[in-house]
Order: sequence, then C-alpha cells, then structure tokens
Amino acid sequence: MAPKQTLTQQAVQRMSTKPSATASLKRVSRLAEHRRESARALSRLRSAPAATLITLLVIGIALLLPALLIQLQRAMSAGIVALESEANISVYLDLGVSEIDTKRVSEQLLQLDEVDSLEIITPAQALAQLGETAGLDSEFLASFDSEVSIRSQSEEDNTRFSPRNPLPTTLVVSARASGDETLAEAAERLANQIRGVERVESVTVEGAWLARLQALTQIIRRTAQLLGLLMAVGLLTAIGNTIRLSVEQRRDEIRVSKLIGASDGYIARPFLYSGLFLGVGGGLLAWLLQLVVVGLVGHEVGQFLALYAAEAGSSGAFALSETLQRAGQELGLLLGAGALLGWLAALVASRRAIAACEP
Repeated sequence: MAPKQTLTQQAVQRMSTKPSATASLKRVSRLAEHRRESARALSRLRSAPAATLITLLVIGIALLLPALLIQLQRAMSAGIVALESEANISVYLDLGVSEIDTKRVSEQLLQLDEVDSLEIITPAQALAQLGETAGLDSEFLASFDSEVSIRSQSEEDNTRFSPRNPLPTTLVVSARASGDETLAEAAERLANQIRGVERVESVTVEGAWLARLQALTQIIRRTAQLLGLLMAVGLLTAIGNTIRLSVEQRRDEIRVSKLIGASDGYIARPFLYSGLFLGVGGGLLAWLLQLVVVGLVGHEVGQFLALYAAEAGSSGAFALSETLQRAGQELGLLLGAGALLGWLAALVASRRAIAACEP
C-alpha cells in the first residue's frame, strides 16, 4: 500500500503544480505583450518627432504654471507661519528727532509690561536697507547722508536735526502676551498705548498687513487650484486629440485587427501607452522648466518675500536650493499628474475612435 500512496501523492502533486506553471506562463506572456506594445508606442512617438515635441511642450507648460503658483503660495505660507509667532510694532518717531529724544522714548517704552524687546533703526540704517532691497546706487544714497542741524524749541534745548534723509527713526517693538491673550491682541493693545507717547508720529501693527498677506496667499492658492483644473481639462483635450489622430491614421490596420478577432481593449493598448509616455515626458519637462524658472527669478522673488518676512525664512522656499531639496516630491507629483492625465485622455479618446472603426 505504501508504494501506491507514494505514487498517488506524486500524481496529485504533479496535477497541483500544473495550474501554477500554466498561470506563470500566462503572466510571462502578458508581460511580453505589454513590453511589445510599449515598444510599439515609443516607436510611433519617435516616428513623428515634431508632433511629439509640441505635445510634450504643451503638457510641460500646462503643468508648470500651477506648480510655480503652488511653490509661491508655499513660500508665502512659510513666512506667514513664522510671523504669526511674532507680534512686532513699528513706531515711527517725528522726522529729525534727536538721539536724546530717541533714547528717552525707548526707555519710556521699555518700562511698559507689554514690551518684550525694542530695536532702534536710525534713518541711515533704514536708508541703507532700502537701498539694498531696491538696488539703489550708492552715490545716490550718499546724497541723503548730510544733515543740517537746527535748534529745537523743546524745553531741554536739544540739538534737533533737519535731515535730507526722508526716513524717520523707527522703533521695532515686540509685544508680550499675558494670560489667554494672543500676541495679535497684545500688540494691538500696546500700539494704542504707544500712540499717546510724545515724539511718536505714527504706529503700525504688523498684524494689519499680515492679514492682507494671508488674503493674497489664499488668492494665489485658489488661483493655482482653478488654473490646475483648467489646465487638466486642456491637457485631456490636447492629448485626446493627439491619440485620436493617431487612431485615424491606423484606421485600416485597426479594421483588419478586428476582422481577425482582436478586441477593442487589445487594439487600444499601444495608444494607452502613448498617452502614458506623453504624460510622463510632459511631467519631466515641467520639472526641468520649473528648475530653470526658479533659477532665473528665484532671487528676485526671494527679495520680494523678504520685504514681508526678512527673518522668517520664507524667501528660501522659492530658492533653487530649496527646490532641489524637494526634487523627489516635486518630480513625483508632476510625473504622477502627467501620467494620470495622459492615460485618462488616451483611454477616452482611443475607445471612442476605435469603436468607430468598424470593419
């Protein structure tokens, strides 16, 4: 009995391994078919280089615009998040105020419990910062350095200056919150106290323009979303037309394939690969164009952002180095978006066009 059981077990084992081997052969055959169809799709794209290049440029530019807006919105949001942890107040003193009066006002403000720190920016320092930011000529800035001294009518009879420099002395005051009070509320309350101090011309709370900057950031984000949606529709149309023309050029070949029993899905396979390759190539081109654009204008955009958040680090979010650090994520998103749009466009266009090619 033992030998019969062994032979039976061997027979059962051979029967059980036969379906597995058949399934493996089917998988290998399917993979070989997909490789052949993908090679055919690449060959068709290479056979029409001008049309392929134009389609890639259209896809790349369409993906580039929303990507740049999203990067700009990310850079501005980074600055806003950093600034929300601060509550600075800009106190502008009377034009030509003396150093003694400036020191007296500073000491008076430092005695307030709500003041955390204070920084004095002289007119010369403010002018230098303005010249560096705006790129003004040094000789032009030197014309504002000279000052004409006149007598002040104050009770201390201090020497008061009437400068050619039109910028006032500025005190940058950082507020300190107490209890459940937010920094923005503390800054607004402190600003109301400072407005009544002698020699203070005007007071500006950064929260006011920060709210405007937040609104601008939201506009950029919504614009990027809307532009991305419109570009997606445009890409579906452009890639779909390219695939439809490719199907029309092979109408006779498709009819013959249907006569010998080929299904619509089998016939559409190379066209799906064409749409996929176009989308991936357009995504790669969009990423390369993004690097070029950021490299060309990243410094200027960084300077613009630094006007709002010089110490917040937001300007670096639009720099080329930051873009390269996020290269994997940016490239993956662009490639994924391009591949998805290309495949969907090819799927819809090829099915309709192939269905119309009846033998």
